[in-house]
Amino acid sequence: MKLFLIRHPQPDIEKGLCYGAMDLDLAPAWEDDAEQLASWLFSRVKGHCLSYHSPLQRASKLAYFLNPESIAEDALKELDFGLWEGRLWAQIDRQEIDAWSQDIVHSSPYQGESLFQVTQRVMGWWQQQQASFHRLDNQPDNIILVAHSGVIKVLVSQLCGWPLAQSHLINPGMMSVTELSVSGDFVQLNRLGAGDWLK
Repeated sequence: MKLFLIRHPQPDIEKGLCYGAMDLDLAPAWEDDAEQLASWLFSRVKGHCLSYHSPLQRASKLAYFLNPESIAEDALKELDFGLWEGRLWAQIDRQEIDAWSQDIVHSSPYQGESLFQVTQRVMGWWQQQQASFHRLDNQPDNIILVAHSGVIKVLVSQLCGWPLAQSHLINPGMMSVTELSVSGDFVQLNRLGAGDWLK
């Protein structure tokens, strides 16, 4: 099975804004790049395909553009930054950011979700999907998942057996595609956070 992890397009926000759970619209003209992404993606998708996405509109708009039958899943929302949501990173107390970075997996000085909590909900959803495919003996050839940077980092680190504490080093760009081949417990990383589909 091929798993395509696609990060949403650029949201329409001020540069340097902290956002996670905020439901933000997309910057204008995102469809132009989406056309190129769709052409690249569907030249590689062969066989039965299922699509899932975060319900936040910056992901759902691209997901429905790629596949009108894509399924919204709350588990695929971005990390909730709590009190930091909607603030500029430059305006957030440096000591709070430092406290977070010292234990990026479990701490949440912003009083939102920790990375560990996001991992529990994302991987819980993933394991449910895998169990369902196994039970029905109907694993798709491809899964397309349109979500957020945090969700992609969690999935890549957990499926590839990388330390969660180092997942911040994974840097999927806007509208980038990360592709994995999944066969039981064996996972091969074919591409990581790349946007080379853009002409």
